[in-house]
Amino acid sequence: MYDSPLLIVGGGAAGIAAALSAKKRFAELLPGESAGNLIAVLERESAPGGVLRQCVHRGFGLTRFSFDLTGIEYMRRFTGPFAGSGIRFWADTAALEVFPDRTLLAVGPRVGRRRISFAHLILASGCYERSFPSLTAAGTRPSGIYTAGEAQYLINCCHAQIGERAVILGSGDMGQILARRMVLEGKEVPAVVEQDSVCGGLLKNRRDCLEKYGIPVLLTSTVVFVHGEGRIDGVTVRNLRTGEETRIACDTLISAVGLIPEQRILKKLRRGGELPDWITLCGNCHHVHKIVDSVTLQAEEAGAAAAEKIVSYRFSEL
Repeated sequence: MYDSPLLIVGGGAAGIAAALSAKKRFAELLPGESAGNLIAVLERESAPGGVLRQCVHRGFGLTRFSFDLTGIEYMRRFTGPFAGSGIRFWADTAALEVFPDRTLLAVGPRVGRRRISFAHLILASGCYERSFPSLTAAGTRPSGIYTAGEAQYLINCCHAQIGERAVILGSGDMGQILARRMVLEGKEVPAVVEQDSVCGGLLKNRRDCLEKYGIPVLLTSTVVFVHGEGRIDGVTVRNLRTGEETRIACDTLISAVGLIPEQRILKKLRRGGELPDWITLCGNCHHVHKIVDSVTLQAEEAGAAAAEKIVSYRFSEL
């Protein structure tokens, strides 16, 4: 007897979409049963929604709903139905490790420290950001250095003033969106620094975030030195083609230098690079998607497939 036949780790866009899709498929395959009771979602935050809860900009839902929504509005399309679904939601619960006996070690104020058993696991844990200290820039590590996700959370959710003059390292979608956000907050963005010879991200974001607000982009360049004691007061930027270096005064550095799929709780399960067939990866923990619409589409397919597999387990045991 499992604690939860289907256990989903992550209550963001992928996890909630997978849960709702799995419930629908369970209801079709097992009429008369309470489908919601077959599913549990673990989420380390206190509410579902994941990173979309801090995305106040538009650009979501054009593919999935044919509407230009903010991240918050997009997620409400799923959290509303989820709230009344009967699916068990374990908030404030972190997943630490998955074991070969189909158990997961979880910890949190509501569950304590316990092993949760399951028949099938969907990992929908998203990504984590590559941090600035992981790069090779010299100098000190004063305050005022943030990843893009940290900066976005502090500005949009905590209404914090993180600085007055920010250099953005990385011209992908997140870097461009943060550059615009800083300008809209009344701050200065002297440069977006990009190591490649062209801007990253979607063309729409380049037009709406950089070109519209006249934010300078330094291509084929990177930050090689951080200046400041206590608080950052500038960075040295090197042109990777010419070797020329320029010091830019700033009190904030925001790094948007890439995302890494979050799969670390599965580290002891890979054999020859393969995972057991009772684990499904979906969303950005599978691979980094360009838009959230494709995240939810993949998650819905994963949820339905997991429900079918669990039902086949049950019948094979009869």
